[in-house]
Amino acid sequence: MTFPNQLPVSIQEIGESLANFSLDRESVQFALSRLPDEHSINKVAIEYEIQLLKILSVGWAISYFMEDHSEKTPLIKKFWDVLFEFSKNLSSVTSLTIGKEVDYFRALKERIDIYLNALAEVPHVKDPASVIGPTFARLCGNTDNVHVIMAGNRVFHLALEGVNHFLESVFSAATDLSAQQPAYPDRRLGAVEC
Repeated sequence: MTFPNQLPVSIQEIGESLANFSLDRESVQFALSRLPDEHSINKVAIEYEIQLLKILSVGWAISYFMEDHSEKTPLIKKFWDVLFEFSKNLSSVTSLTIGKEVDYFRALKERIDIYLNALAEVPHVKDPASVIGPTFARLCGNTDNVHVIMAGNRVFHLALEGVNHFLESVFSAATDLSAQQPAYPDRRLGAVEC
């Protein structure tokens, strides 16, 4: 992917858009709608965990796709700043509603550690979803349920595809704007092995 001198939107706007994408419920609802109505599946727990997984997957995708670019650090910072503010507001409202202290951002940090530890146990994994899906199912209390594992895999993949598509569209629009400038070597993003 090339990075021209002028982007059509700022890195801050890109970070906000990606944070909003991570909070969007469409892919979460899609994954939940694919679950069978089984007595053993706790859809409330799955809905909670799947939203956390989507946020983490978007953050991971930003790091992955922006790996060698100077824009990575400010983009990641903006993404997590927006999520921190969202988490603070959500925690405050939820705490007032249920009368018990809630820290949504701490839950995100805990899930990051859980997923990273699970990935670290399989250091040469070629398909991160083969670790993410089962870890997600375990967090939901459905360790061996293939439908829950697939729901986690589905959200993970949809987040990666969404971030990849968004970044390519933003940066290709910037390339179109800078057509009169000298060409940069094109490094197309390939499919993520996940």
